[in-house]
Amino acid sequence: MGDIETLEEKINRFKQYYLGLIKTAECEQNIVDQKVHSKILSCSIFDAISKSIFPEISSNCQRFTALVRLCENWPESQKVSLLHLVRLLEITPNLPASTNELKKYATQQFKSKFPNSNSIICNNKEISSDVEIEVILNLWPTQNGGPIKIGKVLPHQLKHEYLLWLYRNSVVHEYRNPGRGVELGQYVPEYAFYQEMATVSTINEKEFKFTSNWELVYPYRFFINLCREAVDVVSQLHNENKTCPFQAYSEGTFWLPNFNE
Repeated sequence: MGDIETLEEKINRFKQYYLGLIKTAECEQNIVDQKVHSKILSCSIFDAISKSIFPEISSNCQRFTALVRLCENWPESQKVSLLHLVRLLEITPNLPASTNELKKYATQQFKSKFPNSNSIICNNKEISSDVEIEVILNLWPTQNGGPIKIGKVLPHQLKHEYLLWLYRNSVVHEYRNPGRGVELGQYVPEYAFYQEMATVSTINEKEFKFTSNWELVYPYRFFINLCREAVDVVSQLHNENKTCPFQAYSEGTFWLPNFNE
């Protein structure tokens, strides 16, 4: 019989296994077709890692966002997307008077931080321009000690950690990137960013008209970097807690986990 694998060796095997999968996610054949293949693989990897460290959480969404919070290299995950907040307040009918201060603040912030450049050339802006959730919670109307829904939306659903979950659902279940932002050229940022895009409505000898709008973009390198950090963070936690990284995964003949008990 061979030597019994130590916990340290198990954690290292866990780490090397997922780093190998991440390497596959960023290989050349997976970064064609708007990088969707790479993002699907990255999201699947991130899902799997989240189960290793949060086996007690049954909700995929809660596990996913909980792991995002452990990734300290992306503090903007806790910020609210001004783009989505402003749009929510635009499309929700019959807003109560209690939302007036929130709407005023959001509109002013968006106009200040995301001005229209009136240029056909794309502009990028980091999501660090967005607003901390605590600021929004102070302005968001409440009832019985908690925030009310505006439309069907609660404030945490406008945070980047949750928007990333929605992005994950789009690529995994619909095989497409949400939004209309694009990743072009060799110098696409490795971090999440906003992109000002122009849409031409009229072009002829006499007239050239276009409109511009802002799009939220999570580039494929951002997904790759987040997965790498997740591997490091989870491996370190298993080492500190003296826990096996493979314990949460079901093994056995049967596909219904409790059948293998």
